[in-house]
Amino acid sequence: MKKHHVSNHQHCGNCLLLEQEIAALKEDLAEMKLRAYHDVLTGLPNRRFFFESLDDRVARCRRYGDNCAVLSLDVDKLKVINDEHGHAAGDALLMRLAEILKTHTRTTDVVARIGGDEFGLLLDNLNDDQVADKIDFLIEQFGAENFGHAGKRLPFGASIGYCFVGPQDTTDGLMSRADAAMYRAKDKFE
Repeated sequence: MKKHHVSNHQHCGNCLLLEQEIAALKEDLAEMKLRAYHDVLTGLPNRRFFFESLDDRVARCRRYGDNCAVLSLDVDKLKVINDEHGHAAGDALLMRLAEILKTHTRTTDVVARIGGDEFGLLLDNLNDDQVADKIDFLIEQFGAENFGHAGKRLPFGASIGYCFVGPQDTTDGLMSRADAAMYRAKDKFE
C-alpha cells in the first residue's frame, strides 16, 4: 500500500486558498449584515435595527431605571414633492434630512429610517426640556435649509413627536404614543 505524500508546498497552497475563501465569506457576511440593518438610500440604520435597539432600550430602562426618549419624525409634504418634482427630488431631500439628523445627534443616539418618510430616534438620558429643545433645534435646522432640486427651491420640514419609555411600555405601545404625539405636532402646523 502506497502512502500519498503531500508536500509542504501543496499544503501551503491549499491553506492559502482556504484563507482567501474564508476572507471572501467574511466580507460577504459583513455586507449581508449591513444590508439587513441599514437603509440603502440614506445609509441610516433601518426599521429592523431601530426596533431591536428600542427593545434593548426598554429592557435597560426597566432594569436600571435609565430613561430614553422615543421620537417619531415624519417628513412634511414628501408626497407633494415626489408628485410635483419626481422621486429623485424626494430622495435627495431624504438624504439631506438624514445628514442633518446624523450631524446633530450624539453617537450614542439611534437615528433610523423606519419607513418611506418616517424616521425614528432614540435619545438616552435627556429630560423633557432637553428633548423639546433638541426637537426645536432640529426643526430650525430643517427650516433654515435652502433645499433645492433641479433649480427649484423645495419645502423642507418635518413634524416630530416623542414620548419616554415607561416601566410597563412595549415597543408597539411606545411607537403608537410617539406617532400620536407626532400627528399632534403635524396638526399644529397644517
